[in-house]
Amino acid sequence: MSEEQVEVIHGLVEAWNRADVDAFVAFFDPDCEVVFRPDVPEPGPFRGHGELRAWVEGFLAAWGSHQAEVIEIRATDSGAVASLHFVGRGSGSNVEMDETDAHLFAFKERRVVRWRNFQAREEALAAAGLSE
Repeated sequence: MSEEQVEVIHGLVEAWNRADVDAFVAFFDPDCEVVFRPDVPEPGPFRGHGELRAWVEGFLAAWGSHQAEVIEIRATDSGAVASLHFVGRGSGSNVEMDETDAHLFAFKERRVVRWRNFQAREEALAAAGLSE
């Protein structure tokens, strides 16, 4: 994992926290694929900037407040596993979100080409062929 990849992860989290959809999507390769765990309302897959943008805009509309924080980043052969802590409150429902989950990022140059979400860090590490 390069320092550039660490910067990309921090940059996309910062763009997420600002709700800057254009900046967020710009961190992804035009041919990206995004897949979330099956228990989330819209697990995907989402392919390309258009589908990713639509998902982000829908998520941001559903959550009146949201913040993410990078807890840890660990290198993989093709990218990184990042543990992220999320807090938020639903726009109409006032449902609270407070969770830490894991994200497996694969890179093509300085852009995310594949993003997968897992409930636990151990699951993401296993998907990357790593262990504790």
